[in-house]
Amino acid sequence: MTETTVLTIFVAVTAVAVVLQMLILAGMYFSTRKLNARVTELSYKVENEILPLAAKVRTLVEEGGPKIQSLLTDVAETSALVRAKAVEVDATLSEVLTVVRTQANNAGVLAERTISRLDNAAASVQHAVTSPVRHFQALIEGVTAGLGQFLGARKTQRPRPVPKDEMFI
Repeated sequence: MTETTVLTIFVAVTAVAVVLQMLILAGMYFSTRKLNARVTELSYKVENEILPLAAKVRTLVEEGGPKIQSLLTDVAETSALVRAKAVEVDATLSEVLTVVRTQANNAGVLAERTISRLDNAAASVQHAVTSPVRHFQALIEGVTAGLGQFLGARKTQRPRPVPKDEMFI
């Protein structure tokens, strides 16, 4: 291989490398142009949409911060008040339930005593009514038997039992 041939091969390889480098740089140029267009579009959106929105949010936070803080304080105070009142209501309801249970127990005892006294009164009235009637009936039967013996009529009468249900008042 001669020097000319080597030189020619070297020039050809260098030319191919330069062409490849040019193609790579052209690809990078077009990619950069697309990227630049996209960045320009995003920059426009940030400037026209996001920055005004951020300013509004900042204003709302600055103006609403004390209001929100006040609201949170009020909610905490209300929560504490509701808890305290719930404890009071629970204590009151417990006391009312205790009183109601006691009164219900007293009413039960009173009802039992009343029923017992009514039973005793009914038994006393029944005894008071049936006892004289039985004595009177026995007296009549004795007089009838005595008169029967005295007059000579010997009739044997069986004593009639007095039903208890008919004599109950």
